[in-house]
Amino acid sequence: MFTPNTLDALRVEVKNTLAIQSENWNEKYLGLPVHVGQSKRKAFAYIKGAVAGKVYGWKERLIAKRGKEVLVKTVAQAIPTYAMSCFYLTKSFCEELSSLLGRYWWSQQDKEDTIHWISWEKLTKPKSMGGLGFRDMECFNRAMLSRQIWRLIQFRDSLCARVLKARYFPNTHVLDASPKPGISNSWRSLLHGLELIKEGYIWRIGDEARVNIWRDPWIPWPWSRRVITPRRGNLLEYVSELIDPTSGVWDERLVRETFWTDDVHHILRIPLREGVPDFVAWQYDSKGEHSVRSAYKLQVKLGKPLIQGEVGASSATSSINQRMDDSWTRLWKLPGPRNIQMFTWRLKHESLALRSNLKKRGIPVEDTPCLFCGKAEEDGGHLFIKCKHVKGVWRALEMEQERGML
Repeated sequence: MFTPNTLDALRVEVKNTLAIQSENWNEKYLGLPVHVGQSKRKAFAYIKGAVAGKVYGWKERLIAKRGKEVLVKTVAQAIPTYAMSCFYLTKSFCEELSSLLGRYWWSQQDKEDTIHWISWEKLTKPKSMGGLGFRDMECFNRAMLSRQIWRLIQFRDSLCARVLKARYFPNTHVLDASPKPGISNSWRSLLHGLELIKEGYIWRIGDEARVNIWRDPWIPWPWSRRVITPRRGNLLEYVSELIDPTSGVWDERLVRETFWTDDVHHILRIPLREGVPDFVAWQYDSKGEHSVRSAYKLQVKLGKPLIQGEVGASSATSSINQRMDDSWTRLWKLPGPRNIQMFTWRLKHESLALRSNLKKRGIPVEDTPCLFCGKAEEDGGHLFIKCKHVKGVWRALEMEQERGML
């Protein structure tokens, strides 16, 4: 019941107050560890053991890639979900779980140390982006924790919210909470979710003077949620000061005198809610509702390397719902068995054990030319589409038009 650092006098006082005659130390309560301690790897070893037990059992069976995909998504990656909703399992522990699943995905029935033709990072991408939609375990962990923070924001009068507020942020809003020495492992874990919430929440304006003009996110920019106009010596502090107290609408003259044109355009379009206090909404949902799915997508975007001219986290968040390359989507809609679709996916990724691919992997191959024509190198495009002998097969099947589309 008590942590090892609890003073004896405090233990006695609590037990007397709650009329507890005896205490019993359990390793787990409701399926979660009671005391985590310094070694999180040791505390959550049971999760890795449960995943490994499933994986080792599956290795004894001859299962196609399609079957492995279902097992990994619906069983193996679902095992840590409960613990992830309460604790941050650390990035290294999540990588160990991903490595375990990656070895299973590429293993064969009699061989485990096989070539990983495609990195796990690519496999975690959505199918519309060339991946298989496996979860990035660490990103999913943060998304699950962000859901708990969102509940603290929406249900401020709940017992859990009141206890945490009294203990960790008594004089401020949960959005302004920060880590301090001596905090519990549970609260330290929730702070990881808070960091994600800060990247996606936005204030909706009512009639309460609590949203700061210059510091809080309240402008629905596609790449940011704050004003771009510099404050300089402006004396205005809260958004409520921009509202005409007589009519209850924006003071257009004051807004135009205070902000740049781009800010003015967005501010004047923000609806005002009379009789409703300012409240927090989720930027990446049309109804303002937070979900683990949208939070996961945001976390994946924030964790990506800066590419294609992205500048900082704000640029990454702007493309959360960007349009994907439809060639991958069309691939998974091809008429035929799922195993054929999986083979085509590997062919498009050049992840088949062909001569040129083996040579790129550093495996000694004497000759890389095609076995049939002996001219071009044996890669996926040549062996299945461009080789003159293969073209004859396409013609015999009366699928020359389909071959040309590829």
